[in-house]
Order: sequence, then C-alpha cells, then structure tokens
Amino acid sequence: MGNNVIFKGSNGKLIIILNPAISFQELKEHLVEKLKQSKQLLMGYEAIIEFKGRELKEVEELELLNIVDEEVDINILFVTDGKELVSKEIEKAVNIVNEGVTKFHVGTLRSGEILEYPGNLVVLGDINPGSIVKAEGNIVVIGTLNGVAHAGIKGNNEAFIVASNMNPFQLKIDEVLFKNYSSNILFRSKQMIRNKNNIAYLRNNILIIDKLTRKSMKNIVAT
Repeated sequence: MGNNVIFKGSNGKLIIILNPAISFQELKEHLVEKLKQSKQLLMGYEAIIEFKGRELKEVEELELLNIVDEEVDINILFVTDGKELVSKEIEKAVNIVNEGVTKFHVGTLRSGEILEYPGNLVVLGDINPGSIVKAEGNIVVIGTLNGVAHAGIKGNNEAFIVASNMNPFQLKIDEVLFKNYSSNILFRSKQMIRNKNNIAYLRNNILIIDKLTRKSMKNIVAT
C-alpha cells in the first residue's frame, strides 16, 4: 500500500493525505484497505475530515466520503478544505447569539434525538434527518442542517437560524413554518451541500431563507 493514503489526527481533525500520482480507482482501493486496517482505531471517532495532497472534484470527494461512511463507524462533523472552518459571517452570527444566554453543543444529533434550550443554541456538528433542535432564542449550526430546527419557540419572532450547510427537512421560527419537500433530504454519505452559510429569519411574518452576508445580517437588525 505504501504511502498512497495516510491518516493523521490533529485537534479533532482527521487529515487524509492522498497520493496525487495514482488513478482515482486505485486511490479508492487503497482508502478501503487503509480504513479496514484502522477500523478499531477509528470506531466511534468524532472528527472533521480534511483531504490533502490531491485536488478532488466534488463527485470524487463524495465518493471518498461514502467509502469512509460505509467502512468505519465514524461520526463526521463536517468536511473542510483546510481553510477557515467558520466564515466571518458565521462568526458574526455566533457573536450576536453570545449576547444572550447561550448553550454550545459539540457533536452531531442523530435521528430520534431532540436538543432543546431556553436561550440561544450553537451546535458544532450536524443536525441529521430525524433529529430536532429547538431554542427560545437563535440557532446557529456550524455543520449541516438536514433535520428540524425551531427557533423562537416561545413567541420570539426576532429569532433566526443560521447553518454552514442548510438543507432542512423543516424550519420554524415562532409559529411560521418552512417545509422542504426536496427529495435530497437523506445525506447519510455526508454529501457536501452547496447551500452554504445561509440564514433564516422572519420579515412581515414571512420566513425568508437568505445567503448569510452583511446585508442579510442588517436585515435581521432592521426587522
């Protein structure tokens, strides 16, 4: 196998270094073998995945993530390209949340799990399909939101929901509901969603999902 696939652990990150000189098919085979060898070591591991050493197309990255997901019992929080894990806009949203009483939850919510808090909630992980997160204040998900998120559960129509990757089954702010009838709901393979850094908020009792920018943050303040 040589050094075609190398695993390195660093600060909650699993860095997977890939040989750029071999074919993608060979690379996949080497990854499978490496995962089998490391199965016991990685079991129950919770980490951010970073691929290094080789430029990957999106479809190739998804294939590799599928292999990781199928071969080992690992909890992938999210995937990074090695750049800033959290954008400046997400940081701003977290700062706004920090103005109130805030709970930070580290880890992914799996199907059937419910997380509720009487204040603001920041989740460092994914909200998987079948899981629910609720807060009386705002919700920030630094990860992928595939499940249900309900902010402002006790009549707070100024609450907002932010996610690094937003593809919710259901969003609710105060009593205003948004339901996603898209077929792309189940992301067991940790697919990278292109709906990055989005924010949901109410304006005139209409739930708006917008790109998280300085302008959309101003809209919240003005609402």
